[in-house]
Amino acid sequence: MNNSDCSDLWKESVNDKLVSLSEAAAKIKSGHKLYVGGYLSVPVSFLLELEKTALELDNAEIYAGLLTYPYKFLQAEYIGHLTYRTLFMGPLERKFQNKGNVETIPYHLSNVDEILKSVGANVAVVEVTPPNSEGYVSMGACGGIGNKGVIESAELVIGVINKHQPFIGNADNLVHIDRFDFLTEGHHPIAGPKAAAPSDIEVEIAKHILPYVKDGATIQIGIGNISNAVGMGLKSKSNLGIHTEMFTESMYELCKSGTIDGSKKNHKPNKIVAAFAAGSQDLLDFIDNNPQVEIGDICEVNDPNEIGKNDNFVSINTCIMTDLTGQVASEGVGHTQISGSGGQVDFVRGAKLSKGGISIIALASSHKGKTGPESTICLALPHGTPVTTLRNDAQLIVTEYGVADLRGLSTKQRAKALIGIAHPDFREELAQQASQCGL
Repeated sequence: MNNSDCSDLWKESVNDKLVSLSEAAAKIKSGHKLYVGGYLSVPVSFLLELEKTALELDNAEIYAGLLTYPYKFLQAEYIGHLTYRTLFMGPLERKFQNKGNVETIPYHLSNVDEILKSVGANVAVVEVTPPNSEGYVSMGACGGIGNKGVIESAELVIGVINKHQPFIGNADNLVHIDRFDFLTEGHHPIAGPKAAAPSDIEVEIAKHILPYVKDGATIQIGIGNISNAVGMGLKSKSNLGIHTEMFTESMYELCKSGTIDGSKKNHKPNKIVAAFAAGSQDLLDFIDNNPQVEIGDICEVNDPNEIGKNDNFVSINTCIMTDLTGQVASEGVGHTQISGSGGQVDFVRGAKLSKGGISIIALASSHKGKTGPESTICLALPHGTPVTTLRNDAQLIVTEYGVADLRGLSTKQRAKALIGIAHPDFREELAQQASQCGL
């Protein structure tokens, strides 16, 4: 990558701002409310340094999401010293949510600036690239997740330079070094493994979705194995465009195959528009200094009105379960948070605003429960389960057994359509339950 290979000449221009990691961590005081970015933007090296003295802090708060490292501050003893509130529940946060120092904030990603303003985030610490010749750093692969809003308003701004971050050159991803109070270095690889091959069920689900993606459409695909299966299946299409929350491995493969060229996009033609990206080193190399790629502010990228400017827009996301009226649960079961709302609703509603647009929610028809297989299509969601996508917004629900198009259907018609794509082992029971409840 161009920036990771650059010399250290940039250090001369920021010598008065450059401090060690321990000196940077010492700038954090009791009462501070830190935003440290999301996913690959989180400054790992800085947080490992900060947690060494975090128990000396009082009433400091830290906001981030989808952490990739098992920090000590996730343990319960840090509550009240450096309380962690997550903006997206990842595997590590999930592990500590009931017995550790993790609280979750429900919201739509398009509103992240509003959330961070509401909580009073007054310190920004995020990873950036080394500065270019004009003194601008790029916020890298995940710089669109709230970074810019906090950087603009924070009382204290610290940039952690990581040469492994890709340089994304559009205006929304650039910050001049003058805006930083301090800069430090924390180099570490951010690439992940290649996506796993999809299962037979995931391939079957993808087969039902592919006919709804026409040549020339603009797409958004969520994260996960089903989404990757859909992405891989789209190689048979042509002239697709991208306007998405996350630029994924499957999207990179579509770009590499020539399926994605953006030539038919009516809004920002020939541009790959995303709010963040994550994946293999090949993916990171692809987006590095790529003028076709825009990593924009997620508040704009995920704005349904902005999404709706793309004609023939197809939104493809996944969920955990749905009830027989089409209420979609994508982030938790009962009072156990599994994931986050993310941008699912943003894109479901954006697709509705698109001329020729459509939204699709996909799930496997069953999952392994504590006592055996359980249906993911159920009469009612378990008590306490948050509804992510309202039944009024849901359009197509897809399993390996087919498609339930809920548009214009009554609740009784919806129940019948959803039972029709449930796992065969549960259809009779679901029909009986629906009949008893008047559905």
